[in-house]
Amino acid sequence: MRNLIIKEVNARYALGKSRMRELNYIFNPYSGCLHGCLYCYAIDYSNNAISGNWGNTIYVKINIIDLLKKEINKKIRGIVGISSITDPYMAIEAQYRLTRNAIDILYKNGFYVTVQTKSPLILRDLDILHHNNIDAGITVTTLNKKTSDLIEPYAPSPISRMNTLIKLKNNNIKTWLFLGPIIRNINDDISNIEDIIKFAAEYNIRIIYDKYNNYNGSSKYMENVNYLLSDNKWWNNIEKNIIKLCNEYNVECTDENKEKEYEMNKIQKKLF
Repeated sequence: MRNLIIKEVNARYALGKSRMRELNYIFNPYSGCLHGCLYCYAIDYSNNAISGNWGNTIYVKINIIDLLKKEINKKIRGIVGISSITDPYMAIEAQYRLTRNAIDILYKNGFYVTVQTKSPLILRDLDILHHNNIDAGITVTTLNKKTSDLIEPYAPSPISRMNTLIKLKNNNIKTWLFLGPIIRNINDDISNIEDIIKFAAEYNIRIIYDKYNNYNGSSKYMENVNYLLSDNKWWNNIEKNIIKLCNEYNVECTDENKEKEYEMNKIQKKLF
């Protein structure tokens, strides 16, 4: 049985400057993540209490909505990512509703909001997600539950994520699928990747893909799962196959490293 530590804290700010080139700001309502994904780069960006007990220690930023209300009048309008170091729709969001409140404030004040999660809890907020300046992405690493259980021990199952994507799409939400991280010798089997691309093709869902990066924090949790380090030869072959399959199934695919250009071309004129 898990021994969860949920701690309420005060944040210093609500909107942080994003290190991701395609985003202007990041909104992280929580620190830590209940999904406990072994590969998560957020481990390296968390304090020792969270990183040392990854998946079981969560900080709830109880003042962050009040901070957001104060900050939005001082910020240049742009693209806000929700979120970068936590899943914004993990289970405790059902109680605290920080993600929902933030989305509601941001889109009403002229910001573009892009949300990424693994959780079907996002479906609770269908009533606000349908606006033109909001999109929602679901992370899918594999369709194999055994593999998912290995590297994402407490995350929603692959089938629940696929069903969430379908429901988002059927409700006319601007939707995308994040295929990643692709980890060598774990979820890089081409048949696994092809099945995900075929699913995206069936429902006309765009794919963003990326490989696993071996951060110090995540490597400590990953050391027993028999993964291999990425190298250029391996990744070039994987990417070649992804592009080939996306073309074959007529799926729009974007490398994470090229996402800035995609986003700017698509929505910049609506923002400024």
